[in-house]
Amino acid sequence: MMQNKPLSQHPANQDKLHLYGNSAAVTFEATMKSDLHTVNVDIAPKPDQYNVDWSQKTTIQLSSTELVMVTGVFLGYAPEIHCGRPNKGIKFIRQPGKVYISASSQDKGMVGVPLTLGDCARAGEFFLYQLAKGSFSGDVGMVLASLKGALALNRLQN
Repeated sequence: MMQNKPLSQHPANQDKLHLYGNSAAVTFEATMKSDLHTVNVDIAPKPDQYNVDWSQKTTIQLSSTELVMVTGVFLGYAPEIHCGRPNKGIKFIRQPGKVYISASSQDKGMVGVPLTLGDCARAGEFFLYQLAKGSFSGDVGMVLASLKGALALNRLQN
């Protein structure tokens, strides 16, 4: 017997953040992977600078480690992350005045979108909120402290 997901978990009701550049757009969608809160990242080209061709999107669902790292990039605690999968990948790179997101896929080529300071602030809050939803306490302050501690471990590796 198939069980229906609660209405709040239905994909149409998940939190989403759409951000647009001149030549591409990115969507972050709150989702679940097993029992963990995470984010799906879709990036697609805007061939005519006005309309997004979502049929050419590259999609990655972030692992729990990638969710921490991407959140760290947006909040300024990590310089970059590459989320790779067989035949595709998405990179998040801090650059002066922006975070640049690029996607490459064997069948769809490459596309990139620079996010403005305002976009980065909104994305950082979106990702931090997803981490908080999946945390033990649900307290954003505690999640932020955990995030900083985890990313400090990453700096020790480099």
